[in-house]
Amino acid sequence: MKKTIITIIAAFVIFSFLPNKAEAQCRQQMVYTCATKGQSIYLRDFNTKLKNTSTNDAGTRWTVVLNKDAHYRFNLCTPDGFENKVILTLYDSQHPEKTSPYGSTFNATTGDHYEQFDFICKKSGMYYVSIRFKDGVTDKKTCAVGIMSFVGSN
Repeated sequence: MKKTIITIIAAFVIFSFLPNKAEAQCRQQMVYTCATKGQSIYLRDFNTKLKNTSTNDAGTRWTVVLNKDAHYRFNLCTPDGFENKVILTLYDSQHPEKTSPYGSTFNATTGDHYEQFDFICKKSGMYYVSIRFKDGVTDKKTCAVGIMSFVGSN
């Protein structure tokens, strides 16, 4: 009897510290949902957990190699309530992230947010994909998924 009570208490403690449903959705289900949007061929996903810091430099950056004359699509998926708080940006070593001419899910000039953007690569090479909180966002943490897909050749 004593072992049963201890087992029940231990199970309760363990399950109370497991990630909640919102974090679970940041994994494979969100990747699948985001990857199946649109008419394109899935190439890669960028799955990240964002945590706001005092420097507001929270985010993740990945390196990708893109080919000349290829048409790519970049999608961003976030949990409900974070649609206008997270940004996916494509840039290279010659153009800083905040002034990238290649594409972003946020237009700083107009204040518009987008779920996706297309990029036709003019020069083969290394590019960077970043996902981070938009400047001024004070939320503590969330997750986000970016999807890179191939639309076609030009």
